[in-house]
Amino acid sequence: MRSTEEWKFWGQDDPMWAVATWKGRERHGANPWTIEDFRASGRSDCADIMRHWDHYGRLSGGVCLEIGCGSGRLTSALLDHFDRVFAIDVSPDQVRLAHEVLGDAVTRVDFSIVDSPKVSAEPGSCSAMISTHVFQHLSDYSGIETYLEQTYAALAPGASICFQTPVPGADKGDIPSRSYRAFDYLRTGVSRALGRYRFMEYNRYPANRIVRTLTDIGYRDVEIRIFRITLTNFRQSFFFARK
Repeated sequence: MRSTEEWKFWGQDDPMWAVATWKGRERHGANPWTIEDFRASGRSDCADIMRHWDHYGRLSGGVCLEIGCGSGRLTSALLDHFDRVFAIDVSPDQVRLAHEVLGDAVTRVDFSIVDSPKVSAEPGSCSAMISTHVFQHLSDYSGIETYLEQTYAALAPGASICFQTPVPGADKGDIPSRSYRAFDYLRTGVSRALGRYRFMEYNRYPANRIVRTLTDIGYRDVEIRIFRITLTNFRQSFFFARK
């Protein structure tokens, strides 16, 4: 996917900021990420997510499949809730930094570096799947479908999934005007044609399309929850479903 090359670029250029794109936290910004701050932000986000996931109902322990682990910001916190993590990413540079972020806990993580959507975990081996700030950056909706289909095969019966992807009108509160979106679409198209990767692709999909995809694959108990993340105070859309 085109987005694979963009993410590999960011894995080399500024991996922690690419995962948590907060103003001033750039590598040369006023307050660049440190590993300690980066790890702490992941713990905070994980606590917000787990409050809803536990309320929804999830299997405890076992192996959590993480799609788009990046530099391990969330991975570190997931190990407080699962025995192991099977972490997938397309950027070798992000995964190298994740080893440093995880420290000694890296022994409980199995990494899989891919070039396109692929889940190589053994069938029925995972008790959960999580993905945040990943699906909106994929170049094509078919990538989301592939990940959800292959995740279904990797999950044990009764296992649940929790993934974030923006829904039109539901996230953050401010939706750019139609004219700005048209301009941005043209600008990024020109940038891609010139081979520039100083941006990240960003897509929104209607909730009913995602729900239909989940039910067609065979997931049940599908829910969407929109809640605020403490550190950013932004609303985000999370989908929950069960095998």
